[in-house]
Amino acid sequence: MTSVPDPTSSAPGRDFPGPQESALPVYAVRSGFRPLLLVLSLLTIAGGVWAGLSFWREAKSGQFEADCQSARKDRDWKRLRDVANQWTSWDPAESKGWWAAAEAAQEQDEFEEMAACLGKIPETDPNIAFALAEKANLEWAALNRPMEALATSERVIRIDPRLVETHSRIISFYAMNQLRIPMLKAIRMAIGAGAEPKEAYTYLIMADVLSFTNGSELNERWMRAAPEEPRFKIGLAVNTAMQLVMNQETSPTAEIIELNNQAKNQIALFLKEFPHDPVILTFLMHQAYRAGNIPQMEELLAMVDDAAAQDHMIWVYRAWYHTQTNQLKEAEEAISEALRLHPMSPLAHHEYANLLRLQQRPEVEREQRLAAYGRDLRSQVLLLPTAVDLTMALLVQIQSYAEACGDSQVAAAINLRL
Repeated sequence: MTSVPDPTSSAPGRDFPGPQESALPVYAVRSGFRPLLLVLSLLTIAGGVWAGLSFWREAKSGQFEADCQSARKDRDWKRLRDVANQWTSWDPAESKGWWAAAEAAQEQDEFEEMAACLGKIPETDPNIAFALAEKANLEWAALNRPMEALATSERVIRIDPRLVETHSRIISFYAMNQLRIPMLKAIRMAIGAGAEPKEAYTYLIMADVLSFTNGSELNERWMRAAPEEPRFKIGLAVNTAMQLVMNQETSPTAEIIELNNQAKNQIALFLKEFPHDPVILTFLMHQAYRAGNIPQMEELLAMVDDAAAQDHMIWVYRAWYHTQTNQLKEAEEAISEALRLHPMSPLAHHEYANLLRLQQRPEVEREQRLAAYGRDLRSQVLLLPTAVDLTMALLVQIQSYAEACGDSQVAAAINLRL
């Protein structure tokens, strides 16, 4: 290996350097100080300049803040907006300027501008979660931008998962779109954060078959904002079809029957376009289940992909199909998966009881009781004026049902609330 020469030794066969060459080692001792002194001097000068700049920036920010306070005091919202715009242009990283701009926009009912300003508040601001929650509220309501509102709301709970109202918005959005899979996940996330809205327990009881009187109205409103969004098309179609089915059962007029046929045709078209969509599939499976249509159920189950298989109702209907075709082992595997995904499903307990009855197993009585308890709770919940009108007495019953179903997370959360 080639060694590195020792710089302090002389090379063989070479004379020591003469006087003209001796300057290097002599100068080397002194030269170590000269650049260091120079750097220290420069740092001192730079520090003074930086201190001066910092003082100037603070003074300028202070002036902007004083001008904003003056405009607020005079209720001169146009001047407040002008000062805030100058402030944010000069220093976009200063959140106070964006708050002032958002306030000016709010006072002038300029909700588009208000949302934009709230969205530009830096994440370092201690109130960023509140700012984004307000932005989401505007997007949900005044601006009618549901997909942006959902994205903003999900960002909010990533920053601060304790905001109950934001969880409420997300859960209700999924429920109204019949999106059972993300709805149940959102409820569990809210419970885990100790920030579940009261209506989350209403949705847990209703999760087998989501049905809302204003579901069609909300999806129609959202579809005006995003006409090509499949979720709103499907949500509107399924909510409408469910309402028509119920109307036909209670008052089967010629008009209702015709509208129901049109809704079925629309659903059939959507099935061709979105053959694996769990919302469409579970709606049609529910119809096949009620009609006892085994061949149709078989066709629908063959269309289930991995994403749709996260829906507990897919497994309930699969269990029913296997029970009807005397595939009892497969039926038990399916119903076990349904109860794993949603232990509080009354229909899952009902189908499990049917399976146990066929096998003449002693657990049948327990499952029958749970199924009846769950059905009764669902009937009571459906009579509520709105999902948020859950009474304390009903909440106590849901806690008892959750405990009996082995859903310790829900039972403990209600206990804490009670």
